[in-house]
Amino acid sequence: MRLALTFVLLSSLIGCHGGHDVGTIDTTIGGACATDRDCDVRCFQDNNDHFPGGFCSLPCASDLDCPTDTACVDIQGGVCMFLCPAFNCGQLGAGWSCHDHDHVGGGKSNVCSG
Repeated sequence: MRLALTFVLLSSLIGCHGGHDVGTIDTTIGGACATDRDCDVRCFQDNNDHFPGGFCSLPCASDLDCPTDTACVDIQGGVCMFLCPAFNCGQLGAGWSCHDHDHVGGGKSNVCSG
């Protein structure tokens, strides 16, 4: 019974964040968006300052909340952003490049942003 409950809980958590594959742009991380309906979880927007064309991502409180190809940065309370230079920011479209941002928990992270 306990094993079955664990499987159900893990399955539901995985299902909440879609099927993001490392290094890909999808509706979990990286997809352009206009509303939350365009994303698995949330559409981040800010007049193109950090998210040109909108950015599907996950809110976060630490890197543990983010896929392995992203870091939790302190923008809009915490958002998972692609790490540089491992990810080619140009894939996200015009206006995206590598920038240092405050990392949730301290320090800086070099991530793709506007």
